[in-house]
Amino acid sequence: MSTLNKDSYLPYYLQIKDILKERIMNKAYHVNMLIPSENDLCGEFHVTRATIRNALNELKKEGLIYTAKGKGSIVSPPKIEQSLLKFYSFGREFSDTNETIVSKFLNKAVIGASPAISRKLNTKPNTEVFEIIRVRIFNDLPLILETSYIPVHIAPDMLENNMEEESIYDLLESKYGVKIVKAKEYIEPQVSNDYESKYLDIVYHSPVFYTERISLTYGEKPIELRKSIIRGDKFKFYTELY
Repeated sequence: MSTLNKDSYLPYYLQIKDILKERIMNKAYHVNMLIPSENDLCGEFHVTRATIRNALNELKKEGLIYTAKGKGSIVSPPKIEQSLLKFYSFGREFSDTNETIVSKFLNKAVIGASPAISRKLNTKPNTEVFEIIRVRIFNDLPLILETSYIPVHIAPDMLENNMEEESIYDLLESKYGVKIVKAKEYIEPQVSNDYESKYLDIVYHSPVFYTERISLTYGEKPIELRKSIIRGDKFKFYTELY
């Protein structure tokens, strides 16, 4: 039996959320486990069903549980952790694992760069660039919606390659001799629009990360502008402070 702190500033539903979250973190409730029903939790904490539902909704927002129709609330797999201290590539991160990584391409085309894209790639406006839009799918779950812009002159026949099976960065280096040595990346919290929600299979206005990366080769030369929408319920970023 868990006791709520009546003297706490936190409302009961947040206290219950924290208790249930601790159980998930400690694996008392393990991945894919059905957690106690609303009725059972009402009995344990001596609160109303509305309070329990508010607590469960908070856990859903954090991506810790999901609801299966006819079953109840189930513990979600842990979020993918990504360090902010190193350059990373989603495909490379899982290339040596048993996880299934698939890229679903929505568009591969040559377009004239807008002034905003040109400025970030340090090219003239209307310079031809590849626009590559794809959904990154992890174990059948769409996680990232990516849009990349790469100047055509860097890799003229790039779209003829099989990018479904090879990392763009690996392709640039192995075939075109262009090595990415660093990147500048910006991360902002947002909520998903209709377009993003559709391709990431999430509810409209779900929490997401918006990242914008400018990848550079030697001499600080921009090679790629990449804009990504990343599911907030499946990813978390971390850093280390000294």
